[in-house]
Amino acid sequence: MLLNSILNSPSLVSLDYYHYSDWTVKVSELNLEYRVLNSFVDSSSPFIVEYALVKVGSRFDFKSFLKILSSHKNVLSVDYIKPINSTYPKLITMIVRGDYADSTRFRAHILGGSEIEYNTSGGVEHWVFLFPNSKAIDMFIGIISGNGEVSRVRESVVDIEDMIMAIARSKAKMLLSSDEERLLRMARDKGLFDTPRRITIRQLAKELGVNESTLSRNLNKIIKKILNVMIDD
Repeated sequence: MLLNSILNSPSLVSLDYYHYSDWTVKVSELNLEYRVLNSFVDSSSPFIVEYALVKVGSRFDFKSFLKILSSHKNVLSVDYIKPINSTYPKLITMIVRGDYADSTRFRAHILGGSEIEYNTSGGVEHWVFLFPNSKAIDMFIGIISGNGEVSRVRESVVDIEDMIMAIARSKAKMLLSSDEERLLRMARDKGLFDTPRRITIRQLAKELGVNESTLSRNLNKIIKKILNVMIDD
């Protein structure tokens, strides 16, 4: 009875995928991370849409990436490109339309799977899906294994609250620089956000050797980024 309950419980699976025929394998040498923030897949539509955030290391990486992406047979069109910052490494928002023919996302969709996370770097795709049960996961992995190498499969019975927080953390992390992430973590660990506070902005600024108003402005900027992800996604 317990085994049957587990097999029929919603299950979360994360995996790495080297997709032989996708554009992702062609950008393995570029300094690039491509993360899908949202996607649209529906059998009644003739295409799949990805709303993506791309981080590129140089102008060469960006030009090479666009050339590979726009010329690949699985990509129908690149509909929108807008840089978020002006210097490199550069963050760029994109909207990409893709074909169903060789889509990992669509194969999960027809088995009842919902995409939780997708990013790719170094030629390897990292996927996280929510499936209705373990049997659907086994079928999915069997299907995509015919067109690529699947590795690092991790499966667990899902906790919905934990999953929502993981999605928020993943998206916020992509938008924060390493310095911003370190600053936020330090402020938390020092007790700036505790009630009552264990440290004030002035005290933290003194420890860091920075101006109090600069520290306050930087923290507000970081928190605003995270709130935008949580509220406006």
